[in-house]
Amino acid sequence: MKTIAVMSLKGGAGKSTLSVHLAAAATAARRRTLLVDMDPQRSSIDWASERGAQWPVVVEGRSGALFTTQCAAQRQALDLMVIDTRPSLVMEAAEAARMADLCLIVVRPCYFDLKAVGRTVEMISNLRREGMFVLNQAPVRRNGTEPRLIRDTVAALSAYRFPIAEVGLRHRAAYQSAMWRGLGAQEAQPDSQAAFEINSLWACLSDRLWPVPDVRPYRGMAQAVEADAPLELALAG
Repeated sequence: MKTIAVMSLKGGAGKSTLSVHLAAAATAARRRTLLVDMDPQRSSIDWASERGAQWPVVVEGRSGALFTTQCAAQRQALDLMVIDTRPSLVMEAAEAARMADLCLIVVRPCYFDLKAVGRTVEMISNLRREGMFVLNQAPVRRNGTEPRLIRDTVAALSAYRFPIAEVGLRHRAAYQSAMWRGLGAQEAQPDSQAAFEINSLWACLSDRLWPVPDVRPYRGMAQAVEADAPLELALAG
């Protein structure tokens, strides 16, 4: 079983939104997935209650009990555990990081997120865990060009040793509107740009966690619209 810890010690970065969308994407890829909600706001728990589906399994996480939860998931032959971590609480985030095969550091392209990211990187590095940045809530292109804010953010993150996910998520209403129905954007609007983004991001993460050919049933492939194209950071620098 693989474990992903979705984290940022800065609140409001969009960890819960990313966590539920990745859990939904993993489920669509036939990965038996457990989503552990450590956030006191219980956003992932609320999403699951709206969803009313068997998969992914979503449970409330408790500090000090993650190891027990992970062992139970392994005994039940689950494929993936996603941990939606709590902001600001270093000890709890460190507990999640210790168990993770990959720590996803969620960062918005804004001053406060970039100033705070160093604490998260330091914690993960001290634990000698693998980390990766995921850019979230990025602005759309203007006249076919990425905003300078994106380029500056990529440059700032490149100063750290962790890679940046090749696909980031833009600021799109589709993510939030889908969550009201207990869905991921890729389920609610399979031909949308949001669906393209999250499916592409999941494909990158899946290839990293399971480096063998994997069948991923894409439910729709959006065509890139120049002014609103998916955020592919490999092309954004």
